[in-house]
Amino acid sequence: MTQNHNEREFSRVSVQVKVEIDWDSEQFSAMAYDVSLNGVRIKSDARFDPEKLCSIRLILGDDGDGVEPIVIQAHGCAVRSDGEFVAVHFNDLDLEGYEHLKRLILYNAVDLEQVDREFNAHIGLHKKEDD
Repeated sequence: MTQNHNEREFSRVSVQVKVEIDWDSEQFSAMAYDVSLNGVRIKSDARFDPEKLCSIRLILGDDGDGVEPIVIQAHGCAVRSDGEFVAVHFNDLDLEGYEHLKRLILYNAVDLEQVDREFNAHIGLHKKEDD
């Protein structure tokens, strides 16, 4: 499995973004270290039950300069935990959040052509049906 990157549906981009998570009745903050169009990897001391649904907010531009931050709201579930990192897969994302996330990925992408191919092969978070 040496080509793990190529098996991904969407490319990941390295970014450090503040994240707020609602899990059951708990709320906490964490940091995202990379994102893709269908998920996020966060660093957190909290333990997550796999497959348990959560609400997650990525807070862009919350640097205390008085400008209102952009908030990307998604729902998802933990799919993997490896030590201090947890991967959350997005189950749904509103249209405005999708557009902000798309721009964040494009801005931070290493391979713009690859990211563009991925976006064109999907309708939102879902792969286009073959004709």
